[in-house]
Amino acid sequence: MESLTKYFLYFIIYAFLGYIAEVSYVFICTKKITNRGYLYGPLVPIYGFGAIGILLSLSFIYNLNTWYSPILVFVAGFILTSLLEYIVSFFMELIFHMRWWDYSDKFLNIHGRVCLRNSTMFAILVMFVMYVLHPFVVENLVSRIENFNLVFFYILAGILFTLVLTDTILSTLKHVSIAKVFKKLEAMAEAIGDSIAAKTLETKGRLDELKDYFSSNIVKKSFRFLDIKYASAKIKLKSEHLKLSLIDFKEKIKNKIQGE
Repeated sequence: MESLTKYFLYFIIYAFLGYIAEVSYVFICTKKITNRGYLYGPLVPIYGFGAIGILLSLSFIYNLNTWYSPILVFVAGFILTSLLEYIVSFFMELIFHMRWWDYSDKFLNIHGRVCLRNSTMFAILVMFVMYVLHPFVVENLVSRIENFNLVFFYILAGILFTLVLTDTILSTLKHVSIAKVFKKLEAMAEAIGDSIAAKTLETKGRLDELKDYFSSNIVKKSFRFLDIKYASAKIKLKSEHLKLSLIDFKEKIKNKIQGE
């Protein structure tokens, strides 16, 4: 129980540090402070899960304490973080019908889900975690909380778990709702098909319905939410087997409304 609680606190710490890293990176690029990540709160779960996976799987290499241990940690970190990023991207797209990040324009990428640059950066980050950050976290944070009072240690973990679980449920409902909005927009546009030229009453009614829905608050909020948190997100169009950026998807719907 104690070990499980400890690893959960590790998850929280690294998910929070990942959030700080994401926000800082976006701020450097855009000069805007953006609430990054899947959750509402200041956590990016993929960093937390990645850190736990790295600690559990690479500790034996780290403990070899040989001259080539850092090389093995780097290579293994490169492979493991690439696998994690690819798998998370695949299943999030499968569930929400959206590509939350896309490296298609990056050098040596695999299906746009992972790329050489990011995987190398993550491997370097793994080295930093294993040899610098985690020893500091163990000695100066988790161990001190644990030694302060074991009951407090469990209570803190319980409160954090409840908050994260609640946030995960609410965030998932939000993302599912947004996915449904875009699927409905696509379905409405697809239903109009190529019948615009016929200018029938039925087509006009469908166009008016699409126009009203496109200008509704729920659609505006969905675009705004994604534009703020996931500016590089791409929407998967089932009918055309395409993935469009938010801007291109919006233009596609506008063109359909205008009969182009």
